[in-house]
Amino acid sequence: MPNRPYYVDVPLRWSDMDALRHVNNVQIVRLLEEARVAALREWFRDSEGESHRPALLIARQEIDYVAQLHYRPEPVVVAIWVSKISGASFDISYEVRDSRDDDSPVFAAAESTQVVFDMETQRPQRISVEDKAYLERVSGDPVELKRRPVGHL
Repeated sequence: MPNRPYYVDVPLRWSDMDALRHVNNVQIVRLLEEARVAALREWFRDSEGESHRPALLIARQEIDYVAQLHYRPEPVVVAIWVSKISGASFDISYEVRDSRDDDSPVFAAAESTQVVFDMETQRPQRISVEDKAYLERVSGDPVELKRRPVGHL
C-alpha cells in the first residue's frame, strides 16, 4: 500500500449529483482539483507559514472510476501525494475515498502531471531545490491505475 501522507476532506454539492443519484464523473475532476489546491497551498508553506507556490499548469490527468459515489451530506476524503518529481514537473496521485481508514472504499484513483511554468516566457522552468524538498516530504509510490496496453485503440 503506498504512503498517503496528506488527506483533504472535500464536501459534495447537491449539484454534483446526476439523474442516476450518483456524483457525475465530471465532478470527480472538481473534487481532485479542490484537494490539489488545498494540498499545494499547504505543501509550499515556508517556516514562517507563508505560501509561495510556483505557477503550475496541468499537463496530464488520468482517472480510473472504481465505484459509484452516491451523493451524501458528509464529505469524501481525497488522499493525495506526490508520486514522481522530474526536472520541471511532478506527478500527484489521488484516491477519492470513503474515509481515512486504510480499508475504506475507493471511488476513484487518479494521477495528474503539474508543470512548473514561467508565465512571462511561456516556458516550463525547473523545480527549485527548495520546492523539490517540499514535494519530497509528501511523496510516495504511484497510485495503481489500470493502464491500457500501448497501441490499444
